[in-house]
Amino acid sequence: MALSIDENGTIFIHRGDSGEIIVDGLSTDDDYKVYFAIKNKNRETVGRELMVNSNYKTNVKFILTSAFTDLLTVPDNEYYEVYHYGIKICADNTEDTLFVENTRWGELNNIIVYPKIVEGD
Repeated sequence: MALSIDENGTIFIHRGDSGEIIVDGLSTDDDYKVYFAIKNKNRETVGRELMVNSNYKTNVKFILTSAFTDLLTVPDNEYYEVYHYGIKICADNTEDTLFVENTRWGELNNIIVYPKIVEGD
């Protein structure tokens, strides 16, 4: 899987590659619905929001397929494109947006997308 995440929560990926994102530290007091969404620079959602249930566990896994990340375009004249992502947990009429540990209120979680290098199958 060709996806990496640094200590600040920034995700690095090549367009069209696949990868897994683990969200850890969830409370086990409920079966939360956990959502993951990517926004472009115009704050438009790219693709669809992904959702998984926590099943009373402390972590969940989101799978970013190659078809999903192929929607993350990079202009021909740019080395990379910056997108933003968000994670939200929901249960019993409550919703909480999660922040990466080193992120301050109002900062955005970045996804740095590099152009596709090889097409593959």
